[in-house]
This record gives sequence, C-alpha cells and structure tokens, in this order.
Amino acid sequence: MTFLNVALLGGMAAVAIPVIIHLFHRSKFRIVQWGAMHLLESVLRKNTRRLKLEQLILLLVRCSIPVALALLMARPVITGLEPLLGSRKMSTIVLLDNSYSMEAGGASRSGFLQAKEAVRQILESQVQGSDVAVVRMAGGVSVLLDEPTQDLERLKAEVGRTGAGFGSAAVPDALDLARVLQAKLQNPDREIVVLSDFQKVSWSEAEEPARQAMADQLRRGRIEPRLTLFKVGQETTDNVSVDAPLDLSPLILGVGQRVRVHATVRNHGDAAYPNLRVVFRVDGKDRSVTETALLPRSTSQVLFTHAFDTSGSHVVEVYADADPLQADNGAMASVPVWDRLPVLLVSGDPNPEFLMGETDFAEVALRPYGNAKAELADLISTRTIEARDLDAKALAEPRVALLANVSQLTDVQLKALEAYVREGGGLLVFPGSKINGPWYNSTFHGGGKGLLPLPLASLAGSMNVAGTHASIVAQHFEHPALEMFNDPRNGNLSDAQVRLWYRLRDETAPGKGEERLVTVLARLDTGDAFLVEKKVGEGRVIQACIPCDAEWSNLPVRPFYLPLMQQMTTYLASKVYPPRNVEVGRPLLASCPSPTRASAR
Repeated sequence: MTFLNVALLGGMAAVAIPVIIHLFHRSKFRIVQWGAMHLLESVLRKNTRRLKLEQLILLLVRCSIPVALALLMARPVITGLEPLLGSRKMSTIVLLDNSYSMEAGGASRSGFLQAKEAVRQILESQVQGSDVAVVRMAGGVSVLLDEPTQDLERLKAEVGRTGAGFGSAAVPDALDLARVLQAKLQNPDREIVVLSDFQKVSWSEAEEPARQAMADQLRRGRIEPRLTLFKVGQETTDNVSVDAPLDLSPLILGVGQRVRVHATVRNHGDAAYPNLRVVFRVDGKDRSVTETALLPRSTSQVLFTHAFDTSGSHVVEVYADADPLQADNGAMASVPVWDRLPVLLVSGDPNPEFLMGETDFAEVALRPYGNAKAELADLISTRTIEARDLDAKALAEPRVALLANVSQLTDVQLKALEAYVREGGGLLVFPGSKINGPWYNSTFHGGGKGLLPLPLASLAGSMNVAGTHASIVAQHFEHPALEMFNDPRNGNLSDAQVRLWYRLRDETAPGKGEERLVTVLARLDTGDAFLVEKKVGEGRVIQACIPCDAEWSNLPVRPFYLPLMQQMTTYLASKVYPPRNVEVGRPLLASCPSPTRASAR
C-alpha cells in the first residue's frame, strides 16, 4: 500500500484528543462508611464492570474517527494485487524513439515500424478508463495530442501518421517530460515504456549521468512508475551516407551558367560497394547518374554539373542508392539562380577613349561576353555614372557599388551610400591619383566609424619602370572571394606587378572581448595590406590599395583579373541575403525589406 498525500497521515496524532478528554472526565468519588453498604456490594461490582466496558468502547470509537479521517485524506492506494484484480485501469507513458537510426532495416521491417506496432499493442491492451501519452524522443521532444488521453483510438491513428528520421533522440529530455506528465495522469497504477534501438548516437556514455538523474527523479515521485525498456529493430553494420553540405562551385549562379556540385560519399560499414549508384536530382527529378567504387570504411568523391534554364530557388540533391537507412543516403542544397546581378560603377576619372576611363577595365571584367559581343549572356549587368550623379535613386537597384578614384562625396551622397551598405549592399573602393586623402581619412573612415575599412597612410613604390615593384603574396586563401585561387589553374595572384600603392594604416585592433570588424584578405610582399574587408550593418565593404585600372599596376591585364573582380562582386552581392543552406546547430536568419525594418524600430 502507498499514499498519495503522505503528509496528511500526521493527522492521526489527533487520536490523543479523545484519550485526554477521557482521562480528564473520569468519575471522581470518596468513600463514606455506612451500615447497609454490604447489601449493595454485589450490585456495584456488576454495574462497575458494565460501565468500564461501555466507556472503553466509547473511547475506541472516538479514537477511530481522527484516524479514519487522516487515512482517507492521505488517499491510500493498494498495490501488489495485480494477480487478484485481473484487468485494471492504468496510466501509461510511451517514449517512442523516432530518430534516424530507427529507419534501419528497410521500409517493411524497420525498427520504427516494430516500435509503432508495439505502441498499437499497448493501446489495445488498455481497459476502458486508462489514459496514455506518447512522447516522441527526436526532432524536438514532444507529446502526441499534447497531453495524456483516454481517446486511445485517436491516439492510435496519430501514432500511425508519425514518422522517423529526425536525427538523434534526446533521451534525458524525454524522461524529464515523462516526469512532468506524471502530474496529468489519472490512475495510480502507472508505467513508462521506452521503445528504442538503443544506438550509441542517442544513448551515449556522456549522457549516462543525465539519464540516471532523470530516472531517480521519476522514482522519487509520489507514485513510482514501473520503467520498462523495450528494444526494437536490429543492429545495422552497413551504412552509406552522403556528407553535407554539398560543395557548390559559384557564389552566385545565373541562368544558363553551369554549377559544379561536389559530394563526398562515405561508407561507414564493412561491406564493399564496387558499383555504387549515385543519382543527381534537381527539383525532385533525376538529372544524372554515376557509379563509384566504395571500399569498406572509405570515402569517394562524385562530381555533377548542371545549368539552370530558369531563375529562382532550385533544390539539388545527391543520393546514394545503397542501404535501407535512407535518412543519410542523400544530401540536398538550395541554389538561388539569378537572371542578372546589377552593379553600379562610379568613375572619378571618366574618359571616352576605350580603356582610358577609370572603370573601363572593371566593366570589361564584369561583362566579358557583352563587351566581346558573344552569344553567351553575362550574369552581371553594369551601369557607369560619374561621381556627381551618385544619389539614393542611383543606388536603388544595384546590389554592388564600385567607387573608382572618386575624389570625395558630398554629405548627402555619403549618407545615401552608408544607408545602402547598412541595408545589405556591397561596396568596392579603389583609390587613385585624384582622391582627397584627408577627406578619406577624416570623413570616409571617420576614426573607424565610417564606411572605409582602413585610413590611408602614404603612397609607396615608384612609377619608375626600372624601379622595384611589389607582388601579391601567394598563400592559401580562406576567404570565399579568393579561395578559388588556391587552385593554380584559376591564376596566380603573385604574377601581378604593383608599382605604386597606398599603405593602409591598421588602427582597428579589437579590445578584449570585442569583435574585429576589419579583415585583411590579401597582402603585398612588402607586408602592406592589398585587400581589406569591413562589415557595416547588413552589408560589407572591400577596400583595395591600388586603382582598378592599369595606371599603377599591370593587374588589369593579367588573366586572373577577370575572375578576381567577378568573385569579389558576387561575394559582396551574396551578402545581401542570408545563406539558404544552414547546417545543424546553426541559427536560421531571415532578411526583411527596408520598410519592414524601419517600421519594426
């Protein structure tokens, strides 16, 4: 037997009250000798015995009243009589493992199907008045139908619609939720059933203390439930997976441009796959198939190429047709395809003669097909204006703006440009012989509060042909705008000769606990920064130490100039929107239009 309110058993102490009353009210008398007393002695002895018996019975009745009240208020529950009672009402909590490993065994004999069948049998075995709760352990611990229910037919239908394949199971959290649900159960006879394949990914040794703590809390409850662990499924040694994320070649893709999709196929088991079939799908349709040999405990690389004929968001998938555990057999990625990428070129030194204007080389690099009158279309579309024409209206459409040897901007122009970058626009800044250095440092940089990443220190190098020149340091680049040059086939940045350049003064070293806002992307062999980047609001600014024309260097005539300009431009444009492919554990970001952000403030 157990009690639901053990504390109320203290009320049994009230049994002392009638005993005390009885002792205080006992009959008191004094002996008086008189002559005829001997005639009454026999009668007195008989009546005294009867009175004592009546008083004792009355005392017992009075004592039983507070004892009975205390017992009833403590809510006694009789346990251990299952064999005598037969069928009985029960309260049951089922912890259902719906993690990805439960799909092992194939569609017709997976561990999850066995677990659902076990849940069905549990529900059918309950008598009328029993209540049951089913807790999903993966994909966010949750309760089917939100709470325990006596509508077992509805719960059975909900279990039938539940699927698996949701990563690993959160066992401690599921046990904790079962503890919380205990307060909502209706019957004193309670049981918790755990249905799982008990794989290490969900039942790791590191979480053993947390699981034990939750189990101890369940045992310390007012009613200790029976805890039953039921293993379903079988051990699976063969497993092939496609690693995520997929490696997509370009930062931004246009209609008709080809994307290269690299994927790593991994064999986690001991079985060999000499002719593993790998399928490439676009928007759910098979587009290409290849075969690869996959040895035990090894990996293999596959490559697919595809050109999209429409703009918008497309989903690509690489799928390995291997083992029945399908949750990790494929990897998907969202690919935004643009019809065009508008770029605004602001020239500080225009010239009608071809390749003599400040932005001519940049325009050729950004629109190679259009300038060559080729049949292929350019993703990037350019518009060139003079510095005096730069305003908020000119910045309304382009995703990237490029300042080339612009002397300085008016306060109104600078304010419009700052708003453009902070709202997600990209900005490329190239110096030249016409810039106003003091304005760049005092206003454009503004002590680190302005758009310009670093202030200008002084000119370095010499325009003398016989003089020494600087080169870009060839290194392993981590930045997305430059990482393509880690492959020598895409060009070698060190081939360029820089004759004259601005030294950039780095005054933005972060303090303790502060984030460094300026990043050096590449350096010259003199140690001076060549390209630097700064995050401003939702946008980014890249600053170069040389012009984008051929006045101070031979950079524009080197083969890598075209991909360099396109990579920097597409990188800045890609920062306008948050990434669409987010790895597990990373936060999801949403981009709101300007009016929405303004009204939210």
